[in-house]
Amino acid sequence: MARFRETVRTLLRERLLDAAFDRVAQHGFGKLRMAHLAGDVGVSRQTLYSEFPSKEAVGEALFRRELERCLVGIQQGLDAHRDDLRAAVEAAVVFTLTLAGRNPLIRAMLTSAGEDGLLPYLTTRSAAAFDLATTMAGTYAAETWPSIDPVARELAVDTAVRLTASHVVQATASPEESARRIADTVVRVALSTGAELLPAATARA
Repeated sequence: MARFRETVRTLLRERLLDAAFDRVAQHGFGKLRMAHLAGDVGVSRQTLYSEFPSKEAVGEALFRRELERCLVGIQQGLDAHRDDLRAAVEAAVVFTLTLAGRNPLIRAMLTSAGEDGLLPYLTTRSAAAFDLATTMAGTYAAETWPSIDPVARELAVDTAVRLTASHVVQATASPEESARRIADTVVRVALSTGAELLPAATARA
């Protein structure tokens, strides 16, 4: 019975966040009202407040959920091309740029600038999201391509993250073309010391 109640609560939480995301995307966080959110999902305000005690709590939960989804998508892009650094970077960047193009929350996280005041208080947390993405990518690269010089690898990861965020702020080409250019740059930086690029399995052999 306890497990059933927990499942129901999880489903309710996701429905509330989905409704909040739709309202924020359409009208901005400043116009989000708890009463409207409860009405969208068909629950009482008491039920809503038992899950999210404040509007800020809704914003925090949205931030965490969208960031997790973004990082999962990036890792899936990398995983699909573990034997090809250029293809891995390209896939991860295409995913990120495409997602940011249609997801105002992700765009705010990566750029510290929401549209029309979108999530102004959450944009102060974009630095943390930026650092988390850099750390995740750095750890992944170290495990997957250990043959790359550590200094060059760190510079390549930083270049990938910063260039991707820059293209989110000011897109000058399609996500695919931008990703290709970023991937070319990252590979040049990663191999700047002349080291041979080998996947983890080969490097350990």
